Amino acid sequence: MKKWMKAVVSFISVFTLFLVGTNEVSAKSSKANKPVVIYLTRHGETTANVMHLAQGWSDYTLTDNGVKGAQYLGMGLKGTKFKAAYSGDLTRQEKTAQGALDYSGNKKIKLQIDWRLRECNYGSYEGRPDIAKNVPEIAAYYGYSSTEDFQAKTGKLFQNKMQDGYYALDQANKLNTTLPQQYRAEQSTAVQKRMTEALTAIAKKYQKKGGNVLVVSSGMSINMFLSAQDYPEYQGVGIANDAVTKLTYKNGKFKLAGPIGDLKYFNAGKEIADK
Repeated sequence: MKKWMKAVVSFISVFTLFLVGTNEVSAKSSKANKPVVIYLTRHGETTANVMHLAQGWSDYTLTDNGVKGAQYLGMGLKGTKFKAAYSGDLTRQEKTAQGALDYSGNKKIKLQIDWRLRECNYGSYEGRPDIAKNVPEIAAYYGYSSTEDFQAKTGKLFQNKMQDGYYALDQANKLNTTLPQQYRAEQSTAVQKRMTEALTAIAKKYQKKGGNVLVVSSGMSINMFLSAQDYPEYQGVGIANDAVTKLTYKNGKFKLAGPIGDLKYFNAGKEIADK
């Protein structure tokens, strides 16, 4: 066999061994990582919710019903052992997470705070009536005849379009405020990015041992995250207070592990409390 042919055969053999070794390492690494189950939860009822105001980054607290809701959520989660718990840095998110931990038998778990789990930022439009003012104004900005027309024609992307409407109107300073730029409304893609980064970092942190992690965020920001995952089940509908969306993270991907916005834990806890 000629020298050049021997060299080619030798190179191919070495390269094949390299590929086999790489695949074996990858397979071992994949097997070593265990599923992490994220209980992605919306906070409980707030003062802004009952006043029908857009709250966003504004720090409205839980109502008495909201406090009870966190307790019901925890009671419904009784028996679920959490490896960790996270929430955004807004009072409504922290109180919901802590209530759920206290009443689910996970008092020893220290709540960790990640600002990236905040609600979407609505900028100058926070504190205004959402249904009576904000939604109709955004619908008109896009050229829709009514809120109903806006929602019907945007379908599951309605909430994304809403967030981008807040961004566009706030950038144009339609409300004539002096709000600094860093506090003005976000684009939907910015929310998707920070939520995905936060949830991925949380999941990766616990993937060697696996287990359950409680994560409390907000309705719109949860929807922004879900809209970026390409789930056929996602329809962009509003997520109720204290509703849970279970996600399993493995091999770099989040998969749905149940219905989106499931109230079964809240309802189970309420049933126990009402007895």
